[in-house]
Amino acid sequence: METGVLAFLNHVKKECEAYEVQLCIRKGKYVVLNKKNQCSGYFDPEEGKERLVVASNRKDFLSILVHEYAHLTQWADNCYEWYNYGESYNLVDEWLGGEDVHNIGRHLKRAMLIELDNEKRSVALIKKFKLPIDIDDYIRKANSYMFFWLYLKYTRSWSKASNSPYNNKTIISKMPKRFLKEYKMTERIKKLYFNEGI
Repeated sequence: METGVLAFLNHVKKECEAYEVQLCIRKGKYVVLNKKNQCSGYFDPEEGKERLVVASNRKDFLSILVHEYAHLTQWADNCYEWYNYGESYNLVDEWLGGEDVHNIGRHLKRAMLIELDNEKRSVALIKKFKLPIDIDDYIRKANSYMFFWLYLKYTRSWSKASNSPYNNKTIISKMPKRFLKEYKMTERIKKLYFNEGI
């Protein structure tokens, strides 16, 4: 198997073609997720409109592509987290939009578990293709994202694209370099995210 950035890009293109997913690599630092939010990339599995979208004018473009492609693999593999917890994404989105959602903490945790599975897949892809991405740094950023899902319960607001936890150097520096068996919101982490304006 070929390795490296070009081999990975070719692999993603072939997989998108095989699963009839439109691959959209957009110029700019952000892409529009919905009317309210921008992000660095996303995978949308809506039937008939499947798309993998990534902003290309970023230093972390390759990491974002790996992450969003890993979501495609979850969807294609019919993995437990994706199909059993997928409805939680929609419920969290409705809750962020102001609707009341029963037991929102459970749905935030389920969304986090989808992302945790994704991040583990991403690290496996980085290793498999020998991509020039620092794995310790990647895992620290991933951990900042895991805790963000739990922190949402207190803010009920998505972070600004310009100050997301996985781009905030102070938060990243406080994160472990390994995935945890369990993620719990502590007062220390809550204070860290609050002080950093997340």
